[in-house]
Amino acid sequence: TTSPYQSLEQRDRASLLRRALAELAPSLKEAVIMRDLQEMTYQEIADKLHLPEGTVKSRINRGRTELARQIQRLRDELEGVRG
Repeated sequence: TTSPYQSLEQRDRASLLRRALAELAPSLKEAVIMRDLQEMTYQEIADKLHLPEGTVKSRINRGRTELARQIQRLRDELEGVRG
């Protein structure tokens, strides 16, 4: 079972992820969501978006990098508020 603290931490992480995703460019966000949340293959994403597979991989890579940057920025802002 999950403790109340763990539940709160999971909600905080989910909220942080949603906020960070909202900051991504739509083309990057779409590719990252399809790959990491919907667990589609690169080929499935390429077919759905009518893009070459290499472009899809590039968008996912850039999207993940930017997502990590946004999450860190949001965490830093929260720490500044808490600190």
